[in-house]
This record gives sequence, C-alpha cells and structure tokens, in this order.
Amino acid sequence: MGRAIGCICVAAALLLGTGCNRSPKQQSSGSGQKLVIGVVPKSVNHLYWKTVEMGARQGAKETGVEIRWLGPNSESDREGQIRIIGDLAESCNAICVAPNDADALIDVIVQTHKKMPVIVFDSGVNTKDYDAFIATDNRRGGEIAGQYMLKLLGDKGGKIAVIRGAAGSQSTTEREEGFLSAVRKNPNVKISEFRGDNETAASQRVAADEIQKEPDVAGFFGSSELTSIGIMLALQDAHKAGQVKCIGFDGGPELARGMDQKVIDALVVQKPVLMGELAVKAAVAACKHEAVEKDQKIEPQLITQENKDDPKMRELLVPNIK
Repeated sequence: MGRAIGCICVAAALLLGTGCNRSPKQQSSGSGQKLVIGVVPKSVNHLYWKTVEMGARQGAKETGVEIRWLGPNSESDREGQIRIIGDLAESCNAICVAPNDADALIDVIVQTHKKMPVIVFDSGVNTKDYDAFIATDNRRGGEIAGQYMLKLLGDKGGKIAVIRGAAGSQSTTEREEGFLSAVRKNPNVKISEFRGDNETAASQRVAADEIQKEPDVAGFFGSSELTSIGIMLALQDAHKAGQVKCIGFDGGPELARGMDQKVIDALVVQKPVLMGELAVKAAVAACKHEAVEKDQKIEPQLITQENKDDPKMRELLVPNIK
C-alpha cells in the first residue's frame, strides 16, 4: 500500500511541477517554493468528503499554496489512513487529517506533529498534540436532532432506534450521545441502539431487522450520511415512509430526495466547504508561525420539511460541487 501511495505522490508531483521527494524544509515559503499541505480525509469516495475537498482547494487558492488530497477508500481503513499520513509527511509542510479512529490515529498524529504543523478536522482524536481542531459541534448537532424527534413524537414518546456509525469515530459518537441525552428527557421514550458501521448496506439491514422485530417503532436516527440513507431505504422497502419518524445527519442528493418524498422528516447538516477551507488556512498560518485558534467549532443546521426549500437551506442540503 505504501509503495502504491508513493507512486501516486510521484505522479501528482510531476503533474504539479513539484518534486514529491523534496523535504518539507526545502518546500518552505522562505525558499521561494509554495507551501504544500497534505489533506487526509476519512475517505475519498463519499459526497461529503468531495465537498470538504472543494473547500480545501478553495482555501489553498486563497492562500497561494498547494494541497495533496489523499485518503483511503473506506472510512474503516485505519491502517491505510495511517500509511497515507506517514507518506505525505515526507513531502509536505503540514498535514490536515480527519481521523478515522480517535485512538488508532494518536501515535501517527503525535509523531507527525514533531516534524510539522498538524490540523485535525471533522472528527477528534484522543490527544491535544496538534495545532488546531476544526469541526462541526457534533454533540450539539445530536442534541438538536433529539429535541426535534421529541417534538415530532409528542408527549406519548415511543420506541426509537439509533443506528450508530463506525466504532471509534469521535464525530458520530458525539452526535449519538447528544441525541440520546436529548430524547431521554422524555420518560416515555424507549431506545434501541444498533451499529451500522457507517455503511449503507449494514445500516439498511439492521434498520430492516428492527422494523420487522418492532413493527410499532416510532422513530429512527442515523448519525451520518450513509447510516441515514440505509434507514431511508429500509423504511421505503417496508412501506413505512411517513409512518415512522426519521431524522438523519448530513446531506446530499439521496437524502434530499428522501426529504422531498417525505421519508425523512429532518436532517442535521454540516458546512463541509467551510470546514475544508478553514483547515487549510489554519495549516498555512501555523506554517508561518502565526497565531491559530486551538478549537474551532462550526454550528450545525437543522433542515426540516418546513424550511428545506429555502435557497440557503437547499445549498447546505445539496452542495454544488465544482
């Protein structure tokens, strides 16, 4: 895997006119060369990360730097992400990383930070050994979703199924804990929790099983784009659309269609373009030894059936990727 990534890096360097095997010190702005920022998402395959990439490239353009965008194909590929960070650290001036696992990425982040600035974005890691953490206020997002679920269900409450994301992912864990803390305020709510591993097929399967086992289930919460899509598909297959309340996290064309078809009642969305832009700009500032705010939280937005057609909400729901 490392050899393959190295080849990719060499090819990218030839295209960009920069030597991939040049040391970070030689790439410093003081030498007349552009700063090179490595940006490592959890995955390169999902719409959400493509939107983050658009923001990162926008930040690079505004600051006059280059970025190397490289990540694993799956959000569960922790080892792949670790290898990518190690490879990019050999040729970049700073690294921005969205950790797939809050514990598994500790060592590589700490070791990389000894060499260069490190910006953690989107999802946290269980160390403070970095320059800045830029992410959605995920716990608040979960709380917003939980409060809206209680509003939809009313005082009578009911059975709620929570489809969790991948184990170890701090961002989805915080959303889930925020949601649970909110809905538990109604004593008439009964909660079941399942692991969807942030995969559509797995989330659809566990949601379908719950619908069959508990035909009176009142609501579902999905803590990510893919878990939310899985729930939506399960509700459609079971002909439960509109009968069971559904609140998800993130946006995109599929989830937007789910809202338009009234399968999904609400979505808590992030601002991934802004996140990518801020991450790159923080990395550039750190490279220049400028002050960088350590914790930068981005407020999430609740999109409901009532406001989904507002142009500003629609832009957040279905980002226009350029």
